[in-house]
Amino acid sequence: MEQYVLLYGDKKPEDNICITNMFQNAEPIHLGWTDLDFNYNKKIIEKHIKEGTKQLIFSGLEIGWDKLIKDIKEKNPEIKIKVICNTQDSLLYYEYERENFFKLLALSKEGIIQDIAFLRKSQYETYQNLGYQCSYLKENYQLKEEKKVTIKLPDKKVDLGIYPLNYTWDKNIFNQLCIAKMMENCHLNYHNLDERMEDFLTTMEIDSSPDKIEKIEEKELISKLSKNDVVVATSFTEYVHPVFFISMELGIPCLIGNNSDFFEENDELKKYVVTNAEDNAIINAKMVKTMIENKEKIQKLYKIWKENYNHQAQKTMQDFINQ
Repeated sequence: MEQYVLLYGDKKPEDNICITNMFQNAEPIHLGWTDLDFNYNKKIIEKHIKEGTKQLIFSGLEIGWDKLIKDIKEKNPEIKIKVICNTQDSLLYYEYERENFFKLLALSKEGIIQDIAFLRKSQYETYQNLGYQCSYLKENYQLKEEKKVTIKLPDKKVDLGIYPLNYTWDKNIFNQLCIAKMMENCHLNYHNLDERMEDFLTTMEIDSSPDKIEKIEEKELISKLSKNDVVVATSFTEYVHPVFFISMELGIPCLIGNNSDFFEENDELKKYVVTNAEDNAIINAKMVKTMIENKEKIQKLYKIWKENYNHQAQKTMQDFINQ
């Protein structure tokens, strides 16, 4: 593959867990708030170009990076510049997302950005049909063998983990918390993002323990998720799934919403780990119970599915870099 460097910021640390796991040659840069940030980023990039880097891949288009990209391209027209889109049309509800996404499309139309990688196939097909130069990149994450742990079900209570990484509407937080109320002998471990979550659980009389994630990074997530027998991450919309991947790689079944391109219709694993009713705690509680009862089977199905998926994801990454 052509020599590249992936450049990423700290705006969306949950993205970084998956993206830097996929792209080993990666380096953090600053968000472009000030001229100091601009100059800092520029020095890093110039160093990579001097060392022979042929293409720059940005993880998202964050604030100020459009100015940086234009400056790079103007001074180094031979350098390929690509961007991995880190938002979805559903998230254009947020002003920050909308503004940066439209800048990304404009840079693509101007030919300054050579390729946009979309992590959702439908989004890729939409913008390809609109005439944008883009690729489909399968999101992935692989846990190192030495980090895997074996979790045993407790004799009495089931530990249910719910770890939303942002306190926003699309994370569907309170519908997820209700699942624990619909289960017998269940103890909820949850990422306490806001005091309203604790108030809700107290009012609902749900047996629970706040489990604050101090820093959203791989090591911290592994530590928190490892405490649980099953994990729920049924957000309404999503383009990266670090909680799902880390849980499943650890051997802990994880229920997700119907918000990914991971599975084919005939994949047996899908019926266990994907819900079509993200806002129905009764249905999802039943699914969680089924997951617990079939934990070993799910682990075996995941291993088979993941081996094939790893090959697919690797191919889309190579195609994107070689484009």
